[in-house]
Amino acid sequence: MDFNQPPILSKPSSTRKTVKAAYYDMIVFSPVRWNFIYQRPQHMVSRMAKKRNVLFVEMPIDFIPEEKNTVDLIAVNQQITVLRPKIEHLDDLAQLLPDYVSNEMVPIGLFYAPVFSPLLDVFTFDKVVYDCVSESNRSITPSFDLQERESHLIAEADLILANEQLIYDSKYESNPNVHCLPNLTNFYNGKTLPTAIIDRTAERMEVLIRSCRNYGVLI
Repeated sequence: MDFNQPPILSKPSSTRKTVKAAYYDMIVFSPVRWNFIYQRPQHMVSRMAKKRNVLFVEMPIDFIPEEKNTVDLIAVNQQITVLRPKIEHLDDLAQLLPDYVSNEMVPIGLFYAPVFSPLLDVFTFDKVVYDCVSESNRSITPSFDLQERESHLIAEADLILANEQLIYDSKYESNPNVHCLPNLTNFYNGKTLPTAIIDRTAERMEVLIRSCRNYGVLI
């Protein structure tokens, strides 16, 4: 499988609650859709899923009235399932998501955006990882709500990853367990990334997650 290419998604297995809840070793909350441009979330999750059953939760999609509060579940492969909620507000996901996850304690919660931070209270995550790939406070008029959500996520995170030095510096002020994993695409100007480079970055991420409660560990 070429991990630099977006996988072809199958048709949704469910548009209503007709499937049993499944056990997941990791739940990923991403503003980037799985079959959009294949980038950091997909690079890392694809490799981490070799050892885990992963639920990849996307932002809400458009729906007709009778589909309200349902989801599309799409199997990428045996280890990765994409969940696309059909809800009016993102916070409604807190009521919907437990219907599709059988375990209350989830080993890893991987967050790629602070808008998902209210879902921290839905499950008991053994480890919370915030992979910050954009600076929420850089806009001219940053949303107070978004800042509050990010503050909540940073406070709860066991590990924060940043893809550039400026983000690393800003997050270090709030959480001492911050590590910089550069955005690889910046070094290759949009060209296909060498598989070995992506593998090595994912391996480093794995090591950081395993040791994320041991502050001061040298990687």
